Amino acid sequence: MSSFALKLTAIALMTLDHFATIVGQAGLIAMLPGAGLDSAWALNLSYGVLQALHGLGRAAFPLFAFMLAEGCARTRSMPRYMGRLALFALISEPVYYFTLGGAVYGADLGGFAANLAALHFNNIFFTLTLAALAIYAWQLLTPRGGGGAALGLLAFAVAVFAAGYFKTDYGAMGVILIFALYLAGRSRKLQCAVIVLWALVLYLFSGFGYGWYEISRWQFISFFGACLSLIPVLLSSGRRGRPLKWAFYVYYPAHLAVLGLIAALLD
Repeated sequence: MSSFALKLTAIALMTLDHFATIVGQAGLIAMLPGAGLDSAWALNLSYGVLQALHGLGRAAFPLFAFMLAEGCARTRSMPRYMGRLALFALISEPVYYFTLGGAVYGADLGGFAANLAALHFNNIFFTLTLAALAIYAWQLLTPRGGGGAALGLLAFAVAVFAAGYFKTDYGAMGVILIFALYLAGRSRKLQCAVIVLWALVLYLFSGFGYGWYEISRWQFISFFGACLSLIPVLLSSGRRGRPLKWAFYVYYPAHLAVLGLIAALLD
């Protein structure tokens, strides 16, 4: 698979996941002819569909992480690459808040202002930007020898802390995955092992500790959904494919806005 095909796969999976979150169960039932919130069959069907969409959506972020790690290794200009990520982080934040963020609990301008005042920068582009900054610091510092690697790891730790502090999408774990995939180099097997270990920690082990018997069905769905990303990663050819990079940047805020409009119309 070319980079273009990987991006199409990732955005399709992301869109399914965001559709399930933004449109939600009530919106999905509204799309079913003759169904209502008092209909048992509609509730059961919509719940199953939403779980399936969310499960498939768990594969999207590992793919984006993989493509960012590859992009950082291949780009001709890391500053320009990071600039694009940061630009769309700023553009996407209000759209994210009014669709995926505060809108889940009820969004308004006051809530958005409070979110910014609390230094919460939630959309995925902030996570990608922080990870790219950590990788850039590593690229600059490690060739110097001496304490360069230690300084590079310090920069990585700062990026991990920042992602958690600013509550970016996937937070510290998102930065960790991207950085680890970059360090894995061109070894597809090692990159797949990184993804599996990351998914184990994030979905099965993180914050629990009561034993495997306490882990929910949704956690297993999330874990195996994330592991679906291994298939396109292993099939990646390293070829660029069609050069439509700006379209992929624009798609993120655009699809959130469209899904938000659909949800409003179905409300």
